[in-house]
Amino acid sequence: MTDPATRHLLDIETLEDRTIRALLDRAKALSAGAAPGTLDRTVANLFFEPSTRTRVSFELAALRLGMRVINIELDRSSSTKGETLVDTTATLAAMGVDCIVLRHPETGRCHRLAAEVPAGLSLLNAGDGSGHHPSQALLDAATIEAHGPAWPELDLCIVGDIRHSRVARSGLALFRRLHAARLRIGGPPELMPDDIDLSGVEVCRTLSESMAGANLVMMLRIQRERMDQAGWPDAERYHNEWGLSERALSRAAPGCQVMHPGPINRGVEIAADVADGPKSLILDQVRMGVFMRMAILEWLAGEAIGS
Repeated sequence: MTDPATRHLLDIETLEDRTIRALLDRAKALSAGAAPGTLDRTVANLFFEPSTRTRVSFELAALRLGMRVINIELDRSSSTKGETLVDTTATLAAMGVDCIVLRHPETGRCHRLAAEVPAGLSLLNAGDGSGHHPSQALLDAATIEAHGPAWPELDLCIVGDIRHSRVARSGLALFRRLHAARLRIGGPPELMPDDIDLSGVEVCRTLSESMAGANLVMMLRIQRERMDQAGWPDAERYHNEWGLSERALSRAAPGCQVMHPGPINRGVEIAADVADGPKSLILDQVRMGVFMRMAILEWLAGEAIGS
């Protein structure tokens, strides 16, 4: 059903290198004041999971491009009456929607839907279960290029709930392709992945090992919504063993910067003084998110941004 010429953004792996570079450069240019395009298109935000940063930044990005934005409230949609996701997308396409930004709790749902959407309808994966979150990886990479070490000098460790993290999966896939010098992951054994490609990635067993020599650290929250409640770690104990405090950060390289995709659980995976401190790039990530999603929407519309 899908038009082969229709663009989707489902994951990092299927993006061409030149497209990745074009998106990074365009987002950075927009953040520096470049004029945005004007798109006579309609986008629908269809989120089956709660979201603040991703949903709002996609809405702001679309509005800055002159797009019409439809935010669908699921509890008031026909999905509560049993309508399938395929029928929902077909209905939206028939009404003139050009692009659907989809967040879904089921891993792989966006990929399966992409094979069934009507011709001419673009699908953008805004997070599918523990699978992929390509726009987050791209905005994180753009933030690193704008504020962090150059890729040949980057020593990055991602710490926390790696097992359930679509951010980690997409980020590692992208950072490898950008030739990061060193990539590490760290976290409790029960939160380490068993289905993520870890080629070229070092696995750290303690927070001290994770921090040693790092010049950028990305903290991840515990994704309780993807875990049985009996498996939730004790918050205080977790913070003592794996939480990023100023003391833990002192083991990293001088000037080590801190990232977090949000939402933050203060006093669990990160201390408030670190999250709000001078080494934090957390709000820079949020700001870059709007510009990266503008670049993505331009690209999905077929704009010539270098690819």
